[in-house]
Amino acid sequence: MPKLRTFLALDSADRLATFEAMAALLYAKAMVAGVASGRWHERFASVGASRTGTPQGAELEVTRRTRFAIARALRNVPGSPNCLPQALAARSMLQRRGIEADLFIGTRLDGAQENRFHAWLKVGDEWVTGLCDETEYALFTGHGAEVA
Repeated sequence: MPKLRTFLALDSADRLATFEAMAALLYAKAMVAGVASGRWHERFASVGASRTGTPQGAELEVTRRTRFAIARALRNVPGSPNCLPQALAARSMLQRRGIEADLFIGTRLDGAQENRFHAWLKVGDEWVTGLCDETEYALFTGHGAEVA
């Protein structure tokens, strides 16, 4: 009951965004399951930064609403989707609203560990999913990896 009460306390836009995020997460998780990790950058495209600066006004509000909707949805979908489905779901939600987001996919630079892949999404300088220290990752781009 506490989850239902919390959900009902949200405004209608947040409730709709949460349902959309749940559906987008499940779809993205299924999409990612069919692609080998070495081909993520080819399959999901648009990897890397294309803009800087913090979004303003309505764009900032939508970006933050999307971030919180993804976070709420994660607590309520089966299988705990990892970072890439989260980033893809959020990017899809933002694209539907005409907001360009930058998808980053990289591997940890520390050579002592096995390759640890991570994906994150930003709108300019505003984090949407996958908060991390970007300097610890080499980014996958269309031409191989480069340091962020």
